[in-house]
Amino acid sequence: MRLSKKFRFLASSVLALQLAIPVAASAEEGQGDHIAPSWVVQTDYVALGDSLAHGMNEVGVIGLGYTDFIAQALQQDGFLTSFNKGFAMSGYTTKNVLADLQNDVAKTVTGFGYTDEQAKLRASIKEAEIITLTAGANDLLPILKESQATGIDTVAIIKATKEAVSNIATILSEIKKINPQAEVYVMGYYNSFPYYSENLQKQFNLLLATLNATIKTTTEKAGAIFVPTYDVVAKDVANYLPNPENIHLSEAGYLAVANEAFLPIIKTSSLWDVTQAIGVEVKDRTTVKVSWQEATDNVGVANYLVYVNGKLTSTLNADTTTITLKDLIENTTYNVSIKAIDAAGNESVQNPTVTFTTKGTVSFTDTQNHWAKDYIQTAANIGIMNGYTDGTFRPESSVTRAQAAAILVRSLGLTTEEKAPFTDIENYDAATQAEIAAAYVHGLIKGTDGKFKPGHPVTRAQLALMIHRAYEQQSNQPYIAKGNVPFVDVASYNAETKRAITMLYELGIVTGDGGKFSPEAVTTRGQAAKIFTNLSQLLIQ
Repeated sequence: MRLSKKFRFLASSVLALQLAIPVAASAEEGQGDHIAPSWVVQTDYVALGDSLAHGMNEVGVIGLGYTDFIAQALQQDGFLTSFNKGFAMSGYTTKNVLADLQNDVAKTVTGFGYTDEQAKLRASIKEAEIITLTAGANDLLPILKESQATGIDTVAIIKATKEAVSNIATILSEIKKINPQAEVYVMGYYNSFPYYSENLQKQFNLLLATLNATIKTTTEKAGAIFVPTYDVVAKDVANYLPNPENIHLSEAGYLAVANEAFLPIIKTSSLWDVTQAIGVEVKDRTTVKVSWQEATDNVGVANYLVYVNGKLTSTLNADTTTITLKDLIENTTYNVSIKAIDAAGNESVQNPTVTFTTKGTVSFTDTQNHWAKDYIQTAANIGIMNGYTDGTFRPESSVTRAQAAAILVRSLGLTTEEKAPFTDIENYDAATQAEIAAAYVHGLIKGTDGKFKPGHPVTRAQLALMIHRAYEQQSNQPYIAKGNVPFVDVASYNAETKRAITMLYELGIVTGDGGKFSPEAVTTRGQAAKIFTNLSQLLIQ
């Protein structure tokens, strides 16, 4: 039995030297906090296979193998909640691994994160995010050992290889049936007999190259990941395979296989992707707000360190997950990274990072002498209205209903996953459809008879209604007018429209002209810039 991932992560503080001991000690029994805070998926790791996964060393004693070192590194980086190499057994062939899988054996846990002394294989695989498989060496080992005296028996090697590869394919297929989402890493073969004669070495190397290529193809066909180890071990045979009479790696060899073969591949997994844990909101040309999700830690996060372009700029308490960066340079790219640190000084390894570019001053070729120039400039700078590709703003052009809805949605930062029920917006791009949907879902627009009429110019009365609904949506309460409607030309409109127009007047968003509001007049882009700029300033007060 295992506890929930979150609880196991918070409760687990097993040290590196404890990784090979059956059933991990509790956090209280640890001798210090060595686990880093993390934003990544907290994973379960199950190791399957033979003596290499079990951790047998060059003198035939079970110790720390490559699987232990993988678990140690992932746990210390805050990636791991449980580890079990209890299903890896010395002497196992591919046939043994497959039989255990088919029979759903229960075996003693060797690792951490479990509450029971035993675990069943298929349940462990189902819960695992990471699985390593090391099998096949024992299928060939008897034939290879005999080869020193009798020469390589090619027929026997081919037969044994085919059986091993077939079994590996079946094992991987079974694992994928149990847990299609698990990331499975299959260990490639290294030269276990580097001390044999030169003539045999040539034959072994050819054999290993063919065998590794075949297993790689089989592994990748099954949707798993092949991990080559030949070159890693060959770099330092004397240190990694010090006993000519034993094919097993030394602890240094296992560490090299973990650090140089497996971990560089495992750590590129999307499991460690933290890009979704951070976001940025550009407030204006020199101000942005950066927000991030809380990190997890086995004891607790103490601080967040904020780095801007690689330089530490702020140290925040753990209960703070936002920061507003001010006085930035216009039209400049910035990189912001958040690092979590706990009371023991452990720092997160995979850190949420965001890159953004501040906006520059926008200028248009046709607004220099326009009465709404300042409003247009502000609306463009804060990103609620855009110009055209030819450098114009076209302040006297009318605003369509689709444009009005989009501007309001951008002003308020509204989003939705739902779709709008209108049948006449299908020809618009996906972004515009999403903005119209957000306006509809949040109650800013209604439409008529299933249509929105997105291309129609928005009248001043229609825009007043949209803004009135937006204001009440943001304030979560109805607007109570202080007086009667101040314009003489809106008497024939319904009560909601009158309240909307009165609100705009009382809030200083519109002033009218000669006691008239001109409710049926179309709204120009210049007028919209003034209205939306005033609304935006009002909502952020």
